[in-house]
Amino acid sequence: MPPDSTPSPSGTPGPLGPLALSLSGGGYRAATFHLGSLRFLDTVGLLPDVVGLSTVSGGTLVGLAWVLSQLEGKAFPEFYEGYSAYLKRTNVIGEALTGLTSHRDHGSHEWASLIGEAAKVYARPDCLGDHHFGEVLDASRLQLQEAIFNTTEFHRGLDFRFRRSNRPATILGNAYAPLPRSVARHVRLADVAAASSCFPGGFEPLVFPQQFHWPQEFPLSAALAELGPGFQGGLPLMDGGVYDNQGIDALLLAFQGSPNPPTLIISDVSTKVPEMYNVPENPTKRGWITLEGIRAMAWGLFFLTLTSAVVLAWNAFQTVRSGTWGFQDVFLYGIPGLLSTAVATALIWTHRRLDDASVMLRKQLDLTLWPSIRKLTVPELTQMVVLRVTSVLALTTKVFMKRVRGLVYGQLYSDPRFKDRRMSNLIDTLTVDRPLFARHPWLRPQPQLVALATRACQMPTTLWFTEEAQFITLETAGEATICFVLLRHIIEHRAGQYETEGLPLHNLFLRLRKEWEVFNPASAPQEAQRSVAA
Repeated sequence: MPPDSTPSPSGTPGPLGPLALSLSGGGYRAATFHLGSLRFLDTVGLLPDVVGLSTVSGGTLVGLAWVLSQLEGKAFPEFYEGYSAYLKRTNVIGEALTGLTSHRDHGSHEWASLIGEAAKVYARPDCLGDHHFGEVLDASRLQLQEAIFNTTEFHRGLDFRFRRSNRPATILGNAYAPLPRSVARHVRLADVAAASSCFPGGFEPLVFPQQFHWPQEFPLSAALAELGPGFQGGLPLMDGGVYDNQGIDALLLAFQGSPNPPTLIISDVSTKVPEMYNVPENPTKRGWITLEGIRAMAWGLFFLTLTSAVVLAWNAFQTVRSGTWGFQDVFLYGIPGLLSTAVATALIWTHRRLDDASVMLRKQLDLTLWPSIRKLTVPELTQMVVLRVTSVLALTTKVFMKRVRGLVYGQLYSDPRFKDRRMSNLIDTLTVDRPLFARHPWLRPQPQLVALATRACQMPTTLWFTEEAQFITLETAGEATICFVLLRHIIEHRAGQYETEGLPLHNLFLRLRKEWEVFNPASAPQEAQRSVAA
């Protein structure tokens, strides 16, 4: 198939024609793998051909930073140096937890919001700063025809998109909750990053527009006035990966009317696991102490401590009256009395908070829980809670996402417009044995490269690195994988376009082969292999 005739930002199509990138979610594992992929595309001269971008969660973190660097006129190497240093030194969760308590006074009625504090981390000058989405909407030197940063709104369970498009009629938000451009231009980029990476279980929802940061010239009241009644109660936004963790759907819709869409590169760090969930070990014994028994003991302890406090207070009073009060009486009556009073007060406070929780359950679920659980023992209740929490986490972070991923990939691979115009840049690509290697043995990844990709797949989904080696593994895996994927695409889908000098893809193919030999030396010295695998 010949390259697309749609011009790239430079005015003429590149060797593969215009490209569109989708950057999946996956925390720092995703951000760093994608950063390596972007770096390699820049190295071989393909990055200027990218006209479409769709990002989710960790992909949004690096995607927004890259877009901002274009607005600031930075060359890619300058962006790479600054952003890679940011990833290595910044523990988003650790810094957000610190801000969670230090930024709120004791009389505050605001919710304790971990995702709100994460947004403040993203808003620091070394990341996204105080830049707003209007800079993306109004940019004249941005190479992207489509830039889509995906979140999920939980009112209807739909994608909610912060989008810049060359098409004037493009809807921001979604069809049921449209986001006017007059409001979108005042949205802080850091809040977009936070909403897109707000994964369930780790964070609470980020409520739009109430929990977003608004500038003085356009306060929350102005945003609510323009948004209308549909947003008065707030729109809860969470991780875009809940709806589509690869960001593919947004690009399919963005180029829906194009007969010759750009070639789509899907950068995806989803990992395959043989078992998504294992039942925790069951306690060996049921135990004797029931919740009803604990309640009875708590009441007994309350009356004992209350009685002790009263008796100690009376004896202290009698001692003072007799005129024999001495320093030792502070330890005999004062401190034990304070401890008894504190225990009694704590028990009353706990009882009231449990009553509040019971009232909330009745209000939200029309459920009176105590009569049903009072006969359970402590190990039984603990096991029931653990099973529910772990299974729900597995459901939301693995089972549902696997199902959605399959549906979205199926939609892409059934679209005839993208035949020979799609590449899957998967984090586990280099670990798979392929029939292609029989015909092109030089393309087979050597053991050290397979080991590198395996370590990259095993990286957890976090928003921090514990050591620089984690960054190096993921970034190198991103570069090597996209190199392999481009070579494989040319060999399998561009036959007759690269084999001899003068063909449109010949020079690119030679450059890719040269880069591949660096990543994958066929006969590397044993010492070098050990060094790469370490």
